[in-house]
Amino acid sequence: MDNLRGPLGTLLGYGPFLLKILAGGLLFSTHVRRKPNFLARISAGFLAELLLGGLVFRLCYSNGSWLIQNTLCYLLLFLLSLISLFAAFDERPTTLILCAVSGYMTEHISAQLLQMTQWWDSRTWRLEGASAKEALCLFAVQLVLFAFVAAAVYLLFARRTTYAVQSEAVERRMFWLSVTTLLVVLVLSSVRDAYAQDSFALMLVSRLLSIFCCVFLLYIRSGVLEKSQLEQERAELRRLYEFERERYEQSRENIELINIKCHDLKHRIEGWERRDGQVPPEEIQEIKRLVGIYDSAVKTGNDTLDTLLTERSLYCEKQGIRLSCMVDGQKLSFMPVGDICALFGNAVENAIEAVSRLERPEERCISFQARESRGMLVVTIDNCFSGPLEFEDGLPKTTKAETGWHGYGLKSIRRVAEKYGGQATVLVDEMFHLTILIPLPERQV
Repeated sequence: MDNLRGPLGTLLGYGPFLLKILAGGLLFSTHVRRKPNFLARISAGFLAELLLGGLVFRLCYSNGSWLIQNTLCYLLLFLLSLISLFAAFDERPTTLILCAVSGYMTEHISAQLLQMTQWWDSRTWRLEGASAKEALCLFAVQLVLFAFVAAAVYLLFARRTTYAVQSEAVERRMFWLSVTTLLVVLVLSSVRDAYAQDSFALMLVSRLLSIFCCVFLLYIRSGVLEKSQLEQERAELRRLYEFERERYEQSRENIELINIKCHDLKHRIEGWERRDGQVPPEEIQEIKRLVGIYDSAVKTGNDTLDTLLTERSLYCEKQGIRLSCMVDGQKLSFMPVGDICALFGNAVENAIEAVSRLERPEERCISFQARESRGMLVVTIDNCFSGPLEFEDGLPKTTKAETGWHGYGLKSIRRVAEKYGGQATVLVDEMFHLTILIPLPERQV
């Protein structure tokens, strides 16, 4: 590191580094959930990084071994770069650290390409002895080169990076691989810079090796994520298979229920024939009730949702649960079958699960509505429930004692909603209220 002097020199010594790490980290966080007031949070976080970075920069280069100073300085600056990401994003720490490491790799590639041009003039990209104008020009060149590198990294790696499909085991392995690579690159870069004047060829090769390590890490990470996504898709196929199997069992039970009702109806008709066709009024009412089983068929305008709700309504009729539906299924034509099943199947199942625990018949009711309002698909499901609920991240927690209770299904609902740029929220008062808001495509509005 050059012996910088003055506030401007100090700021240009570490400011571009922090700025480029932040920009690189943002490339890999496009799918990460943001906190409210995102711009204000990330701006305040970056300002804090700049203020603390100046203190770190001056303390690290005050005295001692340059090799240790340089390594420690950049390591501390990297840790400072986490402030803005932690302030602006609502995600697990390991995920945000992975974003920051990817940002550092992007910054390091552009820095090595810039410094390799020293073959032209060993003082071309040094701030020592430079005027303010030259220093600002250097800063502008750094940003332009970084923009080209960032664009390439985004097209090759970042745009395919998603954290929703990662298992905890995959994320843990990627975390330690990324952190280890970061430390190795930091140490080797400091050692190289300490002896850069001894051999220009060695300096050039070492910088190429650093670039290769960074690109290789980004490539490996992209490959691991793609493999994880394939595994997730296979798991989803298995889940859909289980769903089809369960739906078959439900259909079989429903058919059995209908057969029983029809059998009862047959015997009642035979009884009328023996009584010369005279039918008491109470018998007529009972027949209407038996035939009413066919009123359980739900017609919403969406075949997938019709099948799902019809099966659930038949089940509810058998269990003494009142399920009322007011749904405009035509507004769901933009969603594939799997997402409709995951979104509405989980929502209705959670409600049925909750009211099934209630003993009072008047409380065993579910209200399900889905309509379009101001360009949004608005889905509301209201039901009674019993017992206290503990919330985590805005959703009720699943407990071991109550397997299948609101929790994992709601997380799936929220992920499907966020996939389409929407949100799922839960409000609990005397009843359990689930609200899902999803922006509708223009052709659906």
